[in-house]
Amino acid sequence: MKKRAAGRAAGMIVVSALLCAAVAAQPQPRAPQDTGSAPEEKPAAAELRPNTEDVLFEIQEPVGIARAIGVRDTLTPASDYGQILPYAAKVIGWKQDGTPVYRYALADSAGELVTNPVYTSVERKTCQDQLIWLMVQDTEEGTRVSCAAHDGSWVLGPFDGSITVNESCIFVQRTGNSVTTVYDSDGKIIGQVNGVVSSCTDGIIVSRESAEDTTIWHISDADSTESRAALAAVKVGAFSDGTATVQLTENEWGFIDEDGTVTEVDAAWLDESCDGYALAKNAEGKFGVLDSSGKTVAKFQYSNGTQCGDALPLYQLWETEDECMVLSAAMGQKLMLPKDLNAQQLIALPESYFAYTDAEGNSVVFDDLESFAFEGEASFYRQGRERMIVALEDGYQVFDLEEAKVGKLRPYLYTAPQTQAAYDDSVFTITDPETGLQGIGDTKGRIVLEPEYNSISSVDGSYFAAVSGCWSGIVDSNGDWIVRTMLTGIN
Repeated sequence: MKKRAAGRAAGMIVVSALLCAAVAAQPQPRAPQDTGSAPEEKPAAAELRPNTEDVLFEIQEPVGIARAIGVRDTLTPASDYGQILPYAAKVIGWKQDGTPVYRYALADSAGELVTNPVYTSVERKTCQDQLIWLMVQDTEEGTRVSCAAHDGSWVLGPFDGSITVNESCIFVQRTGNSVTTVYDSDGKIIGQVNGVVSSCTDGIIVSRESAEDTTIWHISDADSTESRAALAAVKVGAFSDGTATVQLTENEWGFIDEDGTVTEVDAAWLDESCDGYALAKNAEGKFGVLDSSGKTVAKFQYSNGTQCGDALPLYQLWETEDECMVLSAAMGQKLMLPKDLNAQQLIALPESYFAYTDAEGNSVVFDDLESFAFEGEASFYRQGRERMIVALEDGYQVFDLEEAKVGKLRPYLYTAPQTQAAYDDSVFTITDPETGLQGIGDTKGRIVLEPEYNSISSVDGSYFAAVSGCWSGIVDSNGDWIVRTMLTGIN
């Protein structure tokens, strides 16, 4: 962390105070009564002394100072930010459920304020393993969008239009333009493609534009934006292993390759392509599986079907409501299923694991080698590169996918991330079920930050956006405030 010039507001002011005992009100003395004896001698009044023990208390102060260039309404690129961190800095209203409506500001990892609270939302995205901030501003002139590198070294926008951050490219569609500009993860222009981008997978960009009474679909190379093919169609799907499914007319379907060559198939519907295979349905409503050459991998004899592999061509097919099988299309083999599955629809999990609920209402995770049972129904979330969170009613457990081991039950509730990119972090939000306060746990089963915040979530895996009482800002993994500002409108 860089050293900053003196002037940064101190985080705490320590004040020494003297506690003084309050003097109790004494009752008024009564008139003496004549008892015929000598009057009693009044007892001496008790001596009241103040408690002179010094008591220290802390008054919290805002943390963070403006950069030398000043705090602005737009992000200005610079090479010395370190990291750009968004946080809720202002409350402008309340939703119907009682939660606040925020405006977000940006600060750097040294606690310097970069922008005013002008953003309606700041969403974390990932492009080629680079963290990208997608920012939206609602202004009097309309909605404007921009995106920036995590280190603030480049910024695109703000624009009138839309920005889409994909795993491999960034797409900017400006209002009124018939083309989409394509950028790489460093914010540099690659080129332009016609129309609006529909998908970008497997190194191929699929975009579409309206032309009179039809839709023209363009197939372009993602590395150069060079056009490879264009055709009139109802829909072109995302590419996988060199092919995509295509709907030519209302009743005509097929597969299309990167050069626009179409292989029509005898089917009334095709799902998205997965490694050159697709779930299909015929005119009689029966399901089967086809490959990109049109060859039948599973006959059209099933009453229902679904792709059940996590990015793998695995298909669960039902002959009846009580009988099903799972087919590996690439291997041409049926998978062995648990005897108590009872034709339930499987939940696809990472690393070729599946989940279902047994007769006792317990969730079971299995692959072709072993199975793991959890007490009660569970939800499953990939977290980090090699972990999965098993979220239960009374806590969570960490499932190590590489070692096939399950950690002990942690007595906190797992809170799923709000952005897809945050699932790559090895840290996540936990909630104390008794207090409702939140903290941070990690995929090794440790508590990084105790549950003592009204809300807290990972910004980038190292810093966390937190709200505690009327304070909002950024804390590090030690719980130290990097930026802290008081929210107005909070009781």
